[in-house]
Amino acid sequence: MKPARLSAAVLISAVALGAAAPGAAARVAPNPVTAGERVTISDGRRCGTDHDVRAVSPLFGTVPLRPGAHGMAADVRVPGRAAPGRYRITVECAPGGPRHTETVMVSGGWAEGVDATQAAGGLALLALAGGAAYLLRRSR
Repeated sequence: MKPARLSAAVLISAVALGAAAPGAAARVAPNPVTAGERVTISDGRRCGTDHDVRAVSPLFGTVPLRPGAHGMAADVRVPGRAAPGRYRITVECAPGGPRHTETVMVSGGWAEGVDATQAAGGLALLALAGGAAYLLRRSR
């Protein structure tokens, strides 16, 4: 067999195997996520137009998915007290239908908001800058 034909046969076989393999599972973005942050969960257009699609996870419980740009989707806030680690999210396409899973990585820390220590530090810096500006202006 000539090298060009062999290469073509290998390429066609690889494409056929790739097309036959299942696509990506449920989609979670962003991934990894920080505790307290919002994530978007979607079925990646794998459930069709079923209206009884839901996402289930020990991270946030059960959430219904609604039609969106990437199929059925929902925005969910990861609990602020979620322990860092890997959590499985399963998208169920109607009762008894196919299931698609994804694993989301939760990192420690907070994604949103300012805690009391950060606020006190910011106020202290503001007071220091104001005092320095006052002294510089007064010395002229």
